[in-house]
Amino acid sequence: MSDTTPGVQAQYQAQLNAGQFLIQRCTGCSQHVYFPRESCPHCGAHDLQWVAPSGYGTVYSTTTIARKPEAGGNYNVSLIDLDEGVRLMSRVEVQPVDAVQMGQRVQARVVQQGDQGVVVFDPVVGAPAATAAQPVPRGPAASAAIHTSSGLQALRGSAAIAGVATFGCGEATGFTEMEVLAHAARAAVADAGLKMSDIDGLCTASVLSTMWPMPVTEYLGINPRYINSTMIGGSSFVAHILPAMMALQAGQCNAVLVCYGSTQRSSTFGRAEIAKARRVMDPQPYETPFEPMQPLSAYALAARRHMHQYGTTRRQLAEVAVAARQWAQLNPEAFLRDPLTIDDVLKARMVSDPLTVRDSCLVTDGGGAFVLVRADRATTLPKKPVYVLGNATANWNRQISSMHDLTVTAASQSGREAFAMAGLAPKDMGVVELYDAFTINTLLFLEDLGFCAKGEGGAFVENGAIAPGGRLAVNTNGGGLSCTHPGMYGIFTVIEAVRQLRGEAGARQVAGVQTALAHGNGGTLSSQSTAILGTAEAL
Repeated sequence: MSDTTPGVQAQYQAQLNAGQFLIQRCTGCSQHVYFPRESCPHCGAHDLQWVAPSGYGTVYSTTTIARKPEAGGNYNVSLIDLDEGVRLMSRVEVQPVDAVQMGQRVQARVVQQGDQGVVVFDPVVGAPAATAAQPVPRGPAASAAIHTSSGLQALRGSAAIAGVATFGCGEATGFTEMEVLAHAARAAVADAGLKMSDIDGLCTASVLSTMWPMPVTEYLGINPRYINSTMIGGSSFVAHILPAMMALQAGQCNAVLVCYGSTQRSSTFGRAEIAKARRVMDPQPYETPFEPMQPLSAYALAARRHMHQYGTTRRQLAEVAVAARQWAQLNPEAFLRDPLTIDDVLKARMVSDPLTVRDSCLVTDGGGAFVLVRADRATTLPKKPVYVLGNATANWNRQISSMHDLTVTAASQSGREAFAMAGLAPKDMGVVELYDAFTINTLLFLEDLGFCAKGEGGAFVENGAIAPGGRLAVNTNGGGLSCTHPGMYGIFTVIEAVRQLRGEAGARQVAGVQTALAHGNGGTLSSQSTAILGTAEAL
């Protein structure tokens, strides 16, 4: 006989629709749980009971989203830490809407929004002091342990990138996503000195197509023995590297093509339509009711928290955008090459504070591809081999509200493990290519990957420190902020790293580079993947 009891998401919503806000409490470990789950994320127990929280909470982070008056005007999206030790996304009902303060005490109430109940918060004076400072750490986010093994270390340098290429980065009007991908793939294979018939491994991913490797295989006319379509957002193509190395080493395949294409800028089904489709394809029912402008608002919440916690300034964020533009001015492939100043960024249109349109990545078309082969074969091919010395991937969350600490990302894990596999450290890197979807990304990743201490990212980038001629060459192609950002940027961090290591970067070439870091980010500070690459001298 089947169980007719609805799932916990339906139970939670039914309670809200009836005007009651409940969260869960695990009978096994006594921890409170939010968002609702079928099992406890702390101890794995299955017996979770519905309980009424006190309703009191503290504002952990907040952003005000700019919206035209005729569309309803500005509104806030806030992260609230309940006194029970869980965090949720909501809004604070206050006027003006941007009057929400970090650390402000608030109290929950249920309101009807359309045909469903939602939890909102009101400022409250004289509320009891918070009994839980922050949600309890969960899973890998609670551990600083470095996972490595002799098997992973044995893979160090076993594979090399033999070919790279891009196509249509900017506007590719008249091309489909498949055509953009195919142009990049064909050029990368040729760059490697191979033919498409030599490709017997395929790694690819798409925002919209869950079965993407099948039409890619069909279109390219290949017969891959190894296929990987892992889709974890923009870090996917960096994360594809280690499994491909394993397949190469096992003899499952001999040449792996990693490829991507997007026409989000020129297509009639563009970024706005993709965002709507994601509400069905990638539902986030505990955040969507509050209308965060995703992904931007998630990064704005992280930026606001970093500013509150460490004193980071908007001017320091602007330094990241200006440095990227200065690198882009040296790159003929970059989409934006006009001058950009700190004041330009600070005065730009605010979108989701503290992030302006100039703190945000481009919306472009573009395709990218690279080819991996075993190290011994790479030495027989035309181009200078770029060896993979380390690669690691980590994912702690999907929703921004599920991050334990908005100032610490899973890059702190992927970076440690990639460096451990490579036997190198941040100080050994010649160039650093980071997924800079927003200016806060660069600060967070510089910190989490070990280039500076936590909270010091703002000071680290001041005075052109990551611009051409600075102390650390970061995003030398102009990054997602000024070069290209066709939906998922991670593959372009690898391509630029390879070009630098080969000495093929033209006016932006960093002299004497033997090592490079390429780092991908996916979702809303969700998945992180780090690759350490090097020339033969770094082996």
